[in-house]
Amino acid sequence: MTRPGAANAVDKLRVRRAFGRAAGAYDAHTPVQEEVRARLLALALGAAPAPRRVLDVGAGTGALLAALRARAPGALGVATDLAHGMALAARERGAPAVAGDAEALPFRAGRFDLVLSSSALQWLPRLGPALAEMRRVLAPGGAVAVAFFGGETLHELREAWRAALPAGAPDRTHRFHGEAELAAALEEAGLVPEVLTSERRVERHADPLELVRALRRIGAGNAAPDRSGGLAARGALARMARHYEARHGSAGGVPATWDVLYTVARASLREP
Repeated sequence: MTRPGAANAVDKLRVRRAFGRAAGAYDAHTPVQEEVRARLLALALGAAPAPRRVLDVGAGTGALLAALRARAPGALGVATDLAHGMALAARERGAPAVAGDAEALPFRAGRFDLVLSSSALQWLPRLGPALAEMRRVLAPGGAVAVAFFGGETLHELREAWRAALPAGAPDRTHRFHGEAELAAALEEAGLVPEVLTSERRVERHADPLELVRALRRIGAGNAAPDRSGGLAARGALARMARHYEARHGSAGGVPATWDVLYTVARASLREP
């Protein structure tokens, strides 16, 4: 579990480029993210049944706002994403969209009745700044509804990568934010959770290398960082795959766990 307040070593430029390249194929390869969007939308509309102005932070291709329009036709949704390619994809889906950083949202204070974010905040170095920005742009009485992948996400893969590293090599596997960190970040941002829950979803892949390829197709190669290239990287990849198969393999392939955190929150009466 990531300790509260801890920061991941996340390269935002690398994340932006990776997801921008993946925009065209993203929706075809993200079944878990689709399921997460559906549950998040149900939670969000339970808290804000008839929102008028909605912001989706880390909107990706705009799929969440498209689903929102079908459920709440009166909602005016705006998409923002760090990756320019994703913002363009959201715009093609019918949503006004701008490229923007979740930690510095390009909108005035108090503009939105509902602020959403699905399967995005796990790539931020810290949760607090983004949640504080969501609170800033939230209108009085509005709600923030967020889902992202938590501390035990892809634990099988991350464990196998660590086992594949030579002695003394730095551990560059991505550390996902845990539930304790989310609770602390909400309080720091001045948000009071009405819902704070989690669930586990498990995908199966033919083998570890197929999982790595699947992650790269959706821009999530940051979770499997063989960044050095060349023979050393290929050797580490092979060692990782052997360890993964030995620990988790079966006739049905290998599992990949997604630990999903959900929260619906409103602004507290005090200033953060």
